[in-house]
Amino acid sequence: MKTASTADSQNSPAAYDIPSLLRERLRAAMRRNPRFSLRSFAKQLGIDHSTLSQVLRKKRRLSARALEAIAKRMGLNEDAIRAYAQSSRKKRPSGSSPENIRDMHFDLDTFQLLSVWFHSAMLELLQLPEFKTDSRWIANTLGIAVEDVNIALQRLLRLGLLEMSGPNRWRDKSGDAAFHTAALTEAAGNQMHQEIHELAIQAVHRIPSRHRAHRHMLMALDSSKLPRLMMLADEFPNELRSLSSESAAKDDVYQIELSLFPVTTLKKSKGEKNG
Repeated sequence: MKTASTADSQNSPAAYDIPSLLRERLRAAMRRNPRFSLRSFAKQLGIDHSTLSQVLRKKRRLSARALEAIAKRMGLNEDAIRAYAQSSRKKRPSGSSPENIRDMHFDLDTFQLLSVWFHSAMLELLQLPEFKTDSRWIANTLGIAVEDVNIALQRLLRLGLLEMSGPNRWRDKSGDAAFHTAALTEAAGNQMHQEIHELAIQAVHRIPSRHRAHRHMLMALDSSKLPRLMMLADEFPNELRSLSSESAAKDDVYQIELSLFPVTTLKKSKGEKNG
């Protein structure tokens, strides 16, 4: 899975060590009741026991949903939740775990080129059994021009994101990657988001509803909770990566989008332009 971020994430000065706190709570409960188990503790916290086991061993991070459930039951404050969530965005060591996302930083011009959706789509296509190392097949599959495919292939090769070790041996060298740039202007970011929205609109007209999902909801919110909502949005892709990694069999490439924005003009300050 590839992710493009319009800005570098802010790192927390220090991560709140929630796994250590959980281990201490578990030990204290087992001292009080020798029959108390990890499974009992997980049920008490409202999460799966296997997930809890991996979290305690620091083999896995808490998803936003699990963190919210634990926070309520343990009485964690907003600062602790935010610090732990922000620490999850730091660069992680490489490995096969879906939590190990390769952070890749590019200059503005390169990032803007890579953010054109079909670059990531072409790398993801390599996971499909029916993939063909043929520009025309790629172009027909993605619905783009052959010329765009060839230019994108050269760009991916030059940046070291794609390897061609033989005529029929191509390899995605980026893995699970998150593309970043610190220099992206608001106008460029808006253009990138607009292209993704246009893909979604096209899908409504050409893809049967059984193969796509479009969900919408409107609700009145407390604006002070916006950082928490953004945290949930940031964690959602990690949950999707975990779901994707459950099966090695891939048969299609999907674009997943999550949007959160006000539908009123109440947040538009004087002189500020809408994107």
